[in-house]
Amino acid sequence: MNIDAVLNRKEVYHRVDDDMELLQELIELFLEDYPQLMSDIHSAIQNGDATALKSSAHTLKGSVSNFCAQSAVDAALKLEIAGGNEDLSTAEADFVTLQTSMNEVSNALEELARDCVS
Repeated sequence: MNIDAVLNRKEVYHRVDDDMELLQELIELFLEDYPQLMSDIHSAIQNGDATALKSSAHTLKGSVSNFCAQSAVDAALKLEIAGGNEDLSTAEADFVTLQTSMNEVSNALEELARDCVS
């Protein structure tokens, strides 16, 4: 996997001031928390709850932006905007895009965490 194709590693290192231990902790916390946010987003879409979609997508967007993963940020933002506009007409398809991006981010972060240890 090419980590740099998914996130901006140089910027991530800068954000944690090259503290690899801190970065590893942040990655672990994110990897533990993001599946619940994805579940919340999916539930909001299934229930037609635009307010919950906006809130959950916003939270995920903020979390994933810490790792400079622009495609995932963009996908979450699209769902956040959809929730804000109360237009869920493309939300299912947009969620699939988000899932794909988040799988890539998860894999990249797992590899990055391994790199932090070595």
